[in-house]
Amino acid sequence: MFEFFKKKKPAEESGHKIVSLSANDAVLQTYQEKAQDELPYLIDFMNNNERDEELFRYAIKVNFREGEKSEHMWVQVDDFKDDYFFGRLANEPETIQLVKYGQNVKVFREDVEDWILEDFLTNTKVGNFASVYIKSNTN
Repeated sequence: MFEFFKKKKPAEESGHKIVSLSANDAVLQTYQEKAQDELPYLIDFMNNNERDEELFRYAIKVNFREGEKSEHMWVQVDDFKDDYFFGRLANEPETIQLVKYGQNVKVFREDVEDWILEDFLTNTKVGNFASVYIKSNTN
């Protein structure tokens, strides 16, 4: 199970650091473009395989905005239809208040910044393009 699918304590309680990157970060934008370019793989996989969480897990990363604040969080995906992903917020928001952990959300395909597919049958993960870059900026 992905760590980010578990309800987390606020960052200051859990020891996790919130990473702040510039909205114009060129490296991050490159990873987001790669995620968009390869998004058809995730959609095709979802359409051609069971939606059983014991076999496969799907998630997308999205920038949630609230006024001047924004927060990039994971959504555990349940379905994709008519260019929209449907799922549940898989992170506990730190800076915004309009969405809550576990809340059902609808995300337009073009708003996906990153994605991950975990296949429990083959014990493989695909996607999560920006993770190493983001982790390298936590110091």
